[in-house]
Amino acid sequence: MQTFVTLTLYFSVYSMIGWLCESIYCSVPKKRWINRGFLNGPFCPVYGFGALLILAALTPLQGIFAFPMELVAVFFSAVILTSVLEYLTSVLLEKLFHTSWWDYSNHKYQINGRVCLTNSLLFGVMSTFVLEVLHPLVNSLLSDLPRTATFPLAGGLFVYFILDATVTTMGILRMNGKLAQLQIILDEIRERTATAAEANLAELEHSLDELRDKADELKAESLLSLRQTLEELRQKKDELQTDSVERLRSSILDFVNDENRIRLRLLQSKQEFLESQTHPMHRRIIEAFPRMRSIQSPESMQRIRQIITTAQKKVQASLKSSSEENADISKKD
Repeated sequence: MQTFVTLTLYFSVYSMIGWLCESIYCSVPKKRWINRGFLNGPFCPVYGFGALLILAALTPLQGIFAFPMELVAVFFSAVILTSVLEYLTSVLLEKLFHTSWWDYSNHKYQINGRVCLTNSLLFGVMSTFVLEVLHPLVNSLLSDLPRTATFPLAGGLFVYFILDATVTTMGILRMNGKLAQLQIILDEIRERTATAAEANLAELEHSLDELRDKADELKAESLLSLRQTLEELRQKKDELQTDSVERLRSSILDFVNDENRIRLRLLQSKQEFLESQTHPMHRRIIEAFPRMRSIQSPESMQRIRQIITTAQKKVQASLKSSSEENADISKKD
């Protein structure tokens, strides 16, 4: 039981530290706070698991080598371990949610876009710092807690992680369902638009053919005039038949076009509704992982991301305008 309590507390502390570092790292360039976490709360579980892995695997290396070599051994071992953990985490999340959460394809020295040398070296430095400097302090602080408090604290944190993970997973699955539904609508709109374009093109080509035929008739008018009297009755009969067929074809085409237009308007209404109904959790996740990519619904994911980005820019512009107005009022006062 004590082992469970200790591991839970270590996991919680390092998950929170990792969340704080990630959030600050992502918030500074954006100049606004970004909750950089898989869960809704202030925790990044991958950092908690990574810290436990580092502590379990690399603590035995302490004391084996002399001071400089110990840091070197810990650093390179941490680089390998954290890279493996990040790679496996990427694969697991992609298999579970059909989503690529990060992509290092544009980095040098990367593997399948899942890990890159720059981040691996950074994780190596952080892991060495944790093992050599931070963990003794964390261990000392947690050791000072009374045992009567650690048991309920660890139990409460464990229940919290289960609940938060459940809520987050359900939210992501609902988001994937919405993206899939939106993708189906976008695909049908594209298909129907292409069909309508092809029909209009065919109609245009038919009209051009008729114009060519009439031009040829005008050129051969002198020859046709000789046979005009003889074929007058037959032409009237053919004109009546052609006119009837043309009216029928036009009616069918108008009906198809009307049905297509009605269906397109319905699809566009559904598209607008789905794009306007963005859940706060979905916005947070998409914002927290700017390189996240849906495997099954890439176009709908990109549209939702653009909508969220546009909305954020409007809010920032509004806040900036309000602050400028307040500043002007203050100057006048």
